[in-house]
Amino acid sequence: MENQTQASRVILGAALGAGFAFLFLTRSGQRLLNSADPWLDGMIRDMERLRGVAAKARTAVDEGKRSFAAVQQLSPFGNKDGGMTAETSH
Repeated sequence: MENQTQASRVILGAALGAGFAFLFLTRSGQRLLNSADPWLDGMIRDMERLRGVAAKARTAVDEGKRSFAAVQQLSPFGNKDGGMTAETSH
């Protein structure tokens, strides 16, 4: 089992080395890197926008919860000190 794990690591290292050599030492690898650069920049911008949207959604949900809690405290149905509840109003 130890030999198989070690062989797997050697093969993985060789494959990674070959991939890096292709990308950085060949013309077609350079073209691939150059074409991937704008795509990666776009992906990073999209992820940042997604993070911003998620933060706004979290803020909206939190504000909705606070508003609901405030209305519930004002409502006689949400009152805990002897006011009417949904169960006692029938």
